[in-house]
Amino acid sequence: MDRSALRITSAHVLVEPSVLDESGPVVLDPETDHHLRRVVRLRVGERVGLTDGEGRWRIATVAAVDERLLLQPSTEIVAEPAGPTLTIAAAMPKGDRLDWLVQKVTELGADRIVLLHADRSVVRWKVDRADKQRARLQRIADEACRQSRRTRRAVVEGPVEAAGVLAAYVVGEPGGRRLGADDVDIAIGPEGGWSERELSVARDEIDLGSTILRTETAAVAAMALCVAFER
Repeated sequence: MDRSALRITSAHVLVEPSVLDESGPVVLDPETDHHLRRVVRLRVGERVGLTDGEGRWRIATVAAVDERLLLQPSTEIVAEPAGPTLTIAAAMPKGDRLDWLVQKVTELGADRIVLLHADRSVVRWKVDRADKQRARLQRIADEACRQSRRTRRAVVEGPVEAAGVLAAYVVGEPGGRRLGADDVDIAIGPEGGWSERELSVARDEIDLGSTILRTETAAVAAMALCVAFER
């Protein structure tokens, strides 16, 4: 079945693999159930996309919306082959700009989002708060996956020290080469730019245009360019 069928569903949700495999009515977790009944206000007969976030998906039809939502699977499970993992690593910008970065690169197709502490970073997370902050960003990425009808979950990782991982990445830097189809691991620096130390260990440098971009804009620009390639 063509995945374009997901585009016309009324909602799209992430479920556990065992739930996706159910042949009978599917009962969702309380939080998702409440969202679909009270916020989305699904009605009997509407279609919902179900995915395990690992490339498997199917369509289900709303069978009941009483005290709990019941979904009846109406198609077989489709298993999409995995392509190259596309990773965006980025120094964290201030405030809600980080939320926006995670949301938009997820919508565009990033598989991994790695948060960086760069030499010139202004934003640095305290160790005792990192797990909570990362979990919040993961929820934003999951919502973006649902909104954009993705079948593979985007995973948020880090933060890690940039200099320790840049050997695996091409980094955004004015004067670099053009982005190529094989560039699947891309790193974006802080607004103060990469340090000489960081540039010396990076795998290569790519140019994202003639203007100076904010970190979150550069991340989205890199992902938009990646969309132009068949991966």
